[in-house]
Amino acid sequence: MVRRLALAMLACGAAVAAAAAPPPPPPPRDDLPMTLDGYDMVGLYGRYADWLEQHKGPIIDDAMKDIPDRPGYRPQAEIVTYKKFSDYGHYQSGEIRGYCRAVGQWDVDRNDCLFVLRKVNIPVAALDEHSPLGEFFRQSFDPATLVAALKREGVEPDSDVWLLDAARIFSELPSPATVLRANIRTELVDSVQCPQMRAELSRLEGKGMAYAVDMSGVGEDGPVEAPAPHSIMREDSLHIRTAKGLVRVIGKQRSMYDMLSPLYAAVDDCAEKLAEKAAP
Repeated sequence: MVRRLALAMLACGAAVAAAAAPPPPPPPRDDLPMTLDGYDMVGLYGRYADWLEQHKGPIIDDAMKDIPDRPGYRPQAEIVTYKKFSDYGHYQSGEIRGYCRAVGQWDVDRNDCLFVLRKVNIPVAALDEHSPLGEFFRQSFDPATLVAALKREGVEPDSDVWLLDAARIFSELPSPATVLRANIRTELVDSVQCPQMRAELSRLEGKGMAYAVDMSGVGEDGPVEAPAPHSIMREDSLHIRTAKGLVRVIGKQRSMYDMLSPLYAAVDDCAEKLAEKAAP
């Protein structure tokens, strides 16, 4: 039921105060009937906004697969990856990846490498009526088509739409994929522009990680800190090398973030200063 209460917490970078109550659901269109054949159009309108936002994650995942080129350099495996989630779902991904000077067709010079932070998000919101997604939201919500589809699916008017499969509810309405893909934003910052990135990566290199093996249901389970209600949630991954093979450590919430946050902060500071210099 979280999404019912949190319909307007949209994808921005900033964290939300733990005790803050989310804003109310979106105001209905002027021409939107309160009900149609007994179906709650206002509730379905809010559920539709949520469903549109949920499409961002898979499209961002696809965009992250397209690794940018660096002339003269060859991309290496990612070092750090992350995803950020709001009550609407996955809304931003990022990675730090090494690029080393290409030598011949396959080799690289590992003494000549740089590092690139890439962030991908889709900064248009369903509840912003002036944004492309907001316009799509208001124009594509068709009460008559929706009610006809609900009847065919056997969904009763008194059903709780927040407990139903959204893809089933809205299968007859247009997909927002084209609008979302057209509004993908990619940000790139490299270690040449931002030497602090290299400095923070060097600080992390060789750092130990002290995690005891505590498996759920095996022995006595230790406490796990719960995220604050309606806060931004994270999944951070560190990709490291060992003598026995490669290891990927995935951490939810602050389990990995606390170790990586100085790196993120240094790069964000660089990006902000670069943006200020580029501003007219």
